[in-house]
Amino acid sequence: MALVLIVAVLVGMAAPLIRGWIWGVPFSLLSVATAIKSFFGSALATIVVGIAALFALSTTPMDQAEIDWVAASIGGAIALFLLLSSAQRFRDVRGLSILCQRLQEEDVRSTAARGLERLLNRVRRHDAQRYVALVLMATGPLTQAGMWAEARERLQKLDEVALSGAQAVLRDQALATCELQFDDPEAAQRVIDRIERPTEPSIEVWLIAMEALLMAVRGESEKALAHLGAQSGDDNPSLRASHRLVHAHILAGRGQTEDALEELRSLRLEAGRAGLERVMLPRGPASTLAELLLNEADQSG
Repeated sequence: MALVLIVAVLVGMAAPLIRGWIWGVPFSLLSVATAIKSFFGSALATIVVGIAALFALSTTPMDQAEIDWVAASIGGAIALFLLLSSAQRFRDVRGLSILCQRLQEEDVRSTAARGLERLLNRVRRHDAQRYVALVLMATGPLTQAGMWAEARERLQKLDEVALSGAQAVLRDQALATCELQFDDPEAAQRVIDRIERPTEPSIEVWLIAMEALLMAVRGESEKALAHLGAQSGDDNPSLRASHRLVHAHILAGRGQTEDALEELRSLRLEAGRAGLERVMLPRGPASTLAELLLNEADQSG
């Protein structure tokens, strides 16, 4: 029995390392809860199987020392098999989920970014379609972490052949957003123009808002307002923030500075500092006003 317990501890200690290796996640990025759960799950499996093996082998003519070794080996082997089987299921998605979550933490962002790059490169070599899906899943977390260049490069290099129609639309929507972040409205417009319209309603509303933004930063205020039309973002805070962004550029372009500032203050209340930072790129009539509010916040803070 003592040998079974020793093997259970060893298998339990190895379990988080094995899971991290299979998922493509460095051990240092695994949460304490994940490590503890993995340890106890594998250790308990070893103990249960090992005890069952002890009882079964006790009826054989084997001596006790040999029974202990065989039982511990059986328990450890089956626990490892269960661990490997469990870790292999959806391993890429699990690894991606953990790495994307840790990207948002500045102190481990570089480690998570390297892990994510290794994971995506590994998947790209073996499964082009799964790679496309993972890149689309990772784009949001990458941009939220400020890694716009990495997101844009991955999106630009996706294999057109591997993209389904729906995936192509999602890729182009995300890529257009990236181009705006690099202050390249013309590139964003070219990407939007290649999307077959109208597309899914949940995506179409964002494309309309993006097109209205492009019009607003070019000073085409009437055209931007008409393009937004009666589109409402009341039930979607992110979409409402995008509408406020468009309206701020429109008002600033018309010389209605106080109204534009009021729209930007509302944007800051709803979306925080990140909302104002979105006004900076692409550059438009309200960008200078957003800089003013950001400077005021920095000085008061």
